[in-house]
Amino acid sequence: MPGQVEGIPGFPCYRTVEETYASAQAIVTNHPNLATWTDIGDSWEKTQVGGKPGYGIMVLRLTNSAIPGPKPKLIINAAIHAREYTTAELVTRFAEYLVNNYGTNADATWFLDHQEVHLVLQANPDGRKHAEMGEFWRKNTDSVNCGDPNTWGTDLNP
Repeated sequence: MPGQVEGIPGFPCYRTVEETYASAQAIVTNHPNLATWTDIGDSWEKTQVGGKPGYGIMVLRLTNSAIPGPKPKLIINAAIHAREYTTAELVTRFAEYLVNNYGTNADATWFLDHQEVHLVLQANPDGRKHAEMGEFWRKNTDSVNCGDPNTWGTDLNP
């Protein structure tokens, strides 16, 4: 879009992988009693020696840590398919809503007091980055999938 300086080219209302990760880190910084940001593994590209840098697969955990558990857990994986931009944005906004309304909204407060929410905001960051460059891409970027270079990439949710 003319003059666009952030977000995905042509889709300014959706955050890039880096912007999503920065938003999650901001949630943790602003609400340390409600949020943690943890690396739970590596993207495919990050595991490849000499390849692209790849990403850590991160989980945003939301709960009131002052109230002990055990608590029921809700786990949401977003952006499994690279070109489906909406899911990461929706789940990031859900996280922002919960922490920003904690203490003023009875439902958000109850939810974080009595539940644990685990949000994988970018389940396929390598594929997502590929899609952000304008490619109509669905899968991850595994270049050795099934040994056929014409069908590279693995659909993480077949």
